[in-house]
Amino acid sequence: MSAADPVLETVRAAVRAAAPAFTGDDGTELILERVLDSLALVGVVARLEHELGVSIRDTEVLPRNFHSVTAIRAFLATKGR
Repeated sequence: MSAADPVLETVRAAVRAAAPAFTGDDGTELILERVLDSLALVGVVARLEHELGVSIRDTEVLPRNFHSVTAIRAFLATKGR
């Protein structure tokens, strides 16, 4: 995954839009460190669905899939993104 990875950049932008004060790196624990709360997570999911054209089921919105930027990118890779 390079900086030129458009999916990774979209994930980073979605997290920053939901949590403008976010200054961590791709491995920062977004949920445990309270960067994202449940409402912000809904915003991240909606933005990813809109911008990447993926469908994320409610049952897939799990801490293991959204605990970091890296985890979100890995989760999206399972969806072909």
